[in-house]
Amino acid sequence: MDHFGIGAAFQAMARIYHHSGRRSGRTTSLVESVKDGDRIVFADPREAERVKRLCRDRGVTVACIVIDPRYSERLIGDHAPSDGRTIFDHSWVEQFYLVAIEQAAIDIDHLERETSGFGAAHRETRRRYEEVAKWR
Repeated sequence: MDHFGIGAAFQAMARIYHHSGRRSGRTTSLVESVKDGDRIVFADPREAERVKRLCRDRGVTVACIVIDPRYSERLIGDHAPSDGRTIFDHSWVEQFYLVAIEQAAIDIDHLERETSGFGAAHRETRRRYEEVAKWR
């Protein structure tokens, strides 16, 4: 357990930051910066299609792919390197950071449970150990 609420504070800060960036021209800047052969990674398929259309209107051919930020390793495993740069959409990056903060909280809970005595924090692990011991 994050006794001090640091993870929750980081999540709140990230959400405020992300919300304050809306309508600030990030997508327009992205569309204007890409070149033929670049690839843009999105979390939302509708946004990927919208940006692909904007790039096409600008006369630039880019690959727009959708990958869930929780499974970012699929970019390496499921996709060949792009001809140009690989760029992450701002929404994808925001979600990736939120996932990382959430994972850090899960890791802290796990460390606490696994390194605590057999009190309240360790109850589930003790039950698991007793169940496995029955079958040995």
